[in-house]
Amino acid sequence: MPNKPIIGYIEGDGIGADVSPVMKKVIDAVVDKTYDGQRAIQWMEIYAGEKANALYGEYLPQETLDAIQALSVAIKGPLTTLWRRYALTQCCDSPRT
Repeated sequence: MPNKPIIGYIEGDGIGADVSPVMKKVIDAVVDKTYDGQRAIQWMEIYAGEKANALYGEYLPQETLDAIQALSVAIKGPLTTLWRRYALTQCCDSPRT
């Protein structure tokens, strides 16, 4: 394993924007303490969900799948499901995420 592996992360939708930065800080602290600062993770954001749809026009673009395959690992935050989005638009005056 390299001293600075690249780990992909998908921020996620909704609370993903809140919990993903905290998750990265916790993992960074654990790695730093465990390896006495000799190793660190290089984080690479990859896109899925609402953020991917805004950037690429689709919820799970091929670029995301390619990145996960190339990196061999990715950490994913919570994503909105298409079914949930549909249900919210059918029952509410204004959709929520």
